[in-house]
Amino acid sequence: MDGEQARERPGTHPVGTAYVVLTHKDWPQVQRLVRAILASSPKSFVLVAHDSRRTRFPTGLDDPRVEVFEHGLATDWGSWDLVEATLRSFERVRRRADPALVVLISGQDYPIRRLVEWEAEVLAAGSWVGAAQALHYTPHWGRRRGEGQDLLTRYTHRWFQTPLARRGVRIEGRIGKLLRRLRGAVALRTEPLVSVRVVTRGRGVFWGIRRRTPFSAERPCHYGSQWVALGRTELDHLLDEDLAPGSPLRRFYRRTVIPDESAMVTPLSWHAEPAGLPPVTRVVWDAALDQPTVCTLDDLEQLERSGSAFCRKVDPTISAALMDELDRRIRVDA
Repeated sequence: MDGEQARERPGTHPVGTAYVVLTHKDWPQVQRLVRAILASSPKSFVLVAHDSRRTRFPTGLDDPRVEVFEHGLATDWGSWDLVEATLRSFERVRRRADPALVVLISGQDYPIRRLVEWEAEVLAAGSWVGAAQALHYTPHWGRRRGEGQDLLTRYTHRWFQTPLARRGVRIEGRIGKLLRRLRGAVALRTEPLVSVRVVTRGRGVFWGIRRRTPFSAERPCHYGSQWVALGRTELDHLLDEDLAPGSPLRRFYRRTVIPDESAMVTPLSWHAEPAGLPPVTRVVWDAALDQPTVCTLDDLEQLERSGSAFCRKVDPTISAALMDELDRRIRVDA
């Protein structure tokens, strides 16, 4: 980064930490989250990376420590646009704030400990914070499923949608059921070459064809959380090398499904294992609803014991008492 880029930051000195907050709704709650971050880390910078299709956020804010960035991408769940919006936001905060540490969170998160203390722990750890595991899978021809974690096919296949799927058209009735049974049978019997996935919370049905990949025994594909904390070395590797505009890895992941759970943690893991710290965000998953559980004041003790910096998800009404109590605990001048 040259000197001209460095001077685009707020204030006269680089900030210690920049928080990138991915959002798509609920400006009052996002405002509260931003205030909580700055109360717990007053010298940090917050970039609200907003998908404005559903609702617009105000962009002319008085606090130079905060910027609303409308990236113009359709960040549906499981889409490449989520990764693209993240990378563009990382590049923006690097130019604007010149941070030593960048943290990616959601607009439905909330801090559960004093962030200045957590930031010091992360920087002292000397590596990135997140969760990642190497994926291994051996597919089979015929009716027997493969061995290992079939999540790997998200990234070993080149995925595309039919014209009907792109328009969100679903064939119902007996014909629709028959077509879905045939689809599943074809995908099972030809898995080493052809696969199918339904991104239920995203853009629907995708067909995949096996292709050459950048993965190897020494550099396997990894799967993990998109919510990470990166030191400057890791950030520069991602933006200038591994996932730089036009790079082979960036082009490769554009045609995968749910790339946000692999595209960043894979090259990060190639360089170094994540630090042995708790996840950036503590999440309890409700398998029946296929979404995080809502945190309440009853969860306070468990949240504090987790060691994570944030929890997800919070609801403006259901989590109000919890956020009130956290506000009292996380302020650096408390």
